[in-house]
Amino acid sequence: MTAAPPSPNRKRIDCWTLANAVLAQSPRVLLHGPPGAGKTFAATRLGLRPDQAVASCTLTPETPAAELRGFYVPRGNAFVWQDGPATTAWRCGGRLVLNEIDRATGDLLSLLLAICDDPLFAQLTLPSNETVRPAPGFTVVATMNSVPDDLDTALLDRFPVRIHADEVAPGALASLPADLRDVAGKSAVLPDPARRVSFRTWSEYAKLRALVGSDVAARAVFGNRTDDIVNAFLIGKA
Repeated sequence: MTAAPPSPNRKRIDCWTLANAVLAQSPRVLLHGPPGAGKTFAATRLGLRPDQAVASCTLTPETPAAELRGFYVPRGNAFVWQDGPATTAWRCGGRLVLNEIDRATGDLLSLLLAICDDPLFAQLTLPSNETVRPAPGFTVVATMNSVPDDLDTALLDRFPVRIHADEVAPGALASLPADLRDVAGKSAVLPDPARRVSFRTWSEYAKLRALVGSDVAARAVFGNRTDDIVNAFLIGKA
């Protein structure tokens, strides 16, 4: 019997309900969306097994493969092998969080193709000549601010689950004072980058407001955008 296609009238599932449901089940998930929507917050907190270790790395075009894989370090008169976060997460069945994955280049990109391969087939021979494989339960959650098509084609294929973070993570919003949650949730995901105010910015404003007052906090955080942001978002909120 063939399963019925999804109904066009089916209720929309918000991105974080979706993420919370699949992060515990899928070994490879890509979260993409505007900066400051809580992608890293969710990647390091949602859907974890009890006591599952988390290693979080932020990638740049200069990040070498050795930083994630591991390298030899001097100890006394000898050099000993030290696992990097990716190898450590493989060994213990942890979660590896790769922030800004679209910035990976060169030998790091080649390493990620191996690290993010299907867990049934993935393996890696280290410079120490040890061959390692991911332990059961190993997962990768990658984040990026641009669209998935900007990712290397082969690497994108490693992530069959791709979730557009078009709302701020509820857990992140809950960390703000109640009067800022609505404005932060709406402004952090505005389509126009010129008008967008990231969650990190609201979080810093909230912290400073409690210490130095709303006027000083707004001027320090929003700078020359202060008047526009106060008029658009903060009237009656500060």
